Amino acid sequence: MKTTVLATGVAIALATLTTGTVLAQTSTRPAPAMRADADGDRRISRAEFIDGRISRMAAIDANRDGLVSPEERQSGRDTRRTQRVSARFETLDKDGNGAIDREEFAAGDKMQGERTGRGGRHGAGNRHGDRRGGAGDRPGTTEPVSIAEARTRVTAVFDRIDADRDGFITVEERRAGRAEMRDQRRSRRNADQPSPSATASE
Repeated sequence: MKTTVLATGVAIALATLTTGTVLAQTSTRPAPAMRADADGDRRISRAEFIDGRISRMAAIDANRDGLVSPEERQSGRDTRRTQRVSARFETLDKDGNGAIDREEFAAGDKMQGERTGRGGRHGAGNRHGDRRGGAGDRPGTTEPVSIAEARTRVTAVFDRIDADRDGFITVEERRAGRAEMRDQRRSRRNADQPSPSATASE
């Protein structure tokens, strides 16, 4: 059970790091290589990694009981979605008149296509959609998540990814961590599949 929880935490953390890379590629502003890289030095310190995630959980803990309930998680997702839509609208509404005309829409569509190397598509967001989240935003979780326990899990995730134990996660360590997770998922899938001899004997 503990292994499963830790693996889930690793997957969430790596997804968050990957999301930062996607955002950096589709933004017109210079951005860090990873979203949690607050100071832009292309590495993530222990404080950036842990405190960043825990602060996001604390922000949606509306009743301040140290637990993030499913309702609070949903509220947090709704808030993030609204913020993204508002930011997108403000980007397109160049003259600030509260409406988007055909020219503004076309200009935004062209800009989006240039950023991604594909045709623009409004409202698509990024490839993670609304699944993006923090340590307490695990899809399918129906029980409250303890912020204290989440801090312990996230700390373990950081220590696992920080291969050289220097207190920072580099882009290379993040990539290595992603590769490790892919190998683990592949191994689990292979373990779940019955062997040909077992199938034949049935």
